[in-house]
Amino acid sequence: MTQLHRTKCNNSLSPKGLSAMARNAITWLLPAFSSLFLLACSPGDDEAPAEQSTSSATEKVSFNMGWLPQGSMAGVIVALDRGFYADAGLEVEIARGFGGIRTVNEIDQGMFDFGYGDPLAVILNRNNGGKTRMVGAINDRWPAGLCFVTERNQINTPTDLVGLRVGGGQSSPMQVIVPAWLEQNGVDKDSIQLMQLDPAIVVGSLVEGTIDAGECWLGNSLAIFQKRAAEAGLTIDWIEYGDFNFDLYGNGLVTAETTIDQHPEKVRAFVSATYRGYDWARNNPQAAADIMVKAYPVLDPAITLQQVQEISDLITGPGVLGWMDETKVSNTIDFLSGAYGMDESLSASEIYTNEFLTPDSDQGGQ
Repeated sequence: MTQLHRTKCNNSLSPKGLSAMARNAITWLLPAFSSLFLLACSPGDDEAPAEQSTSSATEKVSFNMGWLPQGSMAGVIVALDRGFYADAGLEVEIARGFGGIRTVNEIDQGMFDFGYGDPLAVILNRNNGGKTRMVGAINDRWPAGLCFVTERNQINTPTDLVGLRVGGGQSSPMQVIVPAWLEQNGVDKDSIQLMQLDPAIVVGSLVEGTIDAGECWLGNSLAIFQKRAAEAGLTIDWIEYGDFNFDLYGNGLVTAETTIDQHPEKVRAFVSATYRGYDWARNNPQAAADIMVKAYPVLDPAITLQQVQEISDLITGPGVLGWMDETKVSNTIDFLSGAYGMDESLSASEIYTNEFLTPDSDQGGQ
């Protein structure tokens, strides 16, 4: 007999017992927060029913978020909370990540079944002998750009960056992508001062004026830049790479080829349930943000809502949710391989597959 249950989540990022200063520190230092945690959920008899499970037997699946919980993970967390994974016969365990490149390598090594990674990480992995592949896009375009304080600078085109101090994480792809992007737009890459910073201080450095522009991401840090600046009486605007000769895919769902070959139905079930979660989140952004804050009470509700809204815009591409275009994938490979000086012989089919995307992935759920 089918039973009603609600998932009960235990996680180590709950702010209970933390001082206000500690909670604020975690909110602003998310990019540098380094403690490992899992969101492990199991039915809880002490909580009210929320969803109906349609499967009595479940298969355990592990998912690496690539970083910390934020708006980009809305679909995954919603799918877990609302029972979409349970409906698909999956018991999903979610873990934080330590960057996209490490996440994809860990998937390749069999440490996780699925994860949130980008084409760059997959290309690097395959160039080093790995066998990973994207099975769906979440960011239909590269979701990054450079934030600036409007009271100090007006940056409308790449040319406006000449002579400015531009900062980003010391291990961020922007350290390679920005110079290549400038050159592609006819700007000498040496005409800016590109600074390698601890990710935890990029926001503060921009607000305080130590740098003139800082890397920021939709579904992630843009909302944090804007809030910190507003608190200082300043205004943030940004220039998005994608507006200037930069039509690349961003992050999506990644798995290993061994999983695709040996467990295709598991891949299909996970992909379908995940996009069901993202579709529900884009149709119910406030409720999705509430679900995320419930799961991770340390998250700032307003920032999380903005991130969910941003990721909902990013995921909305042509056709079925997650669908990747071969020509655009090839362009992504060409740009990233050139920027990183890698072998450009990889084909688009080695980087992605649409095999597990169906119209059902785009139907959402109640």
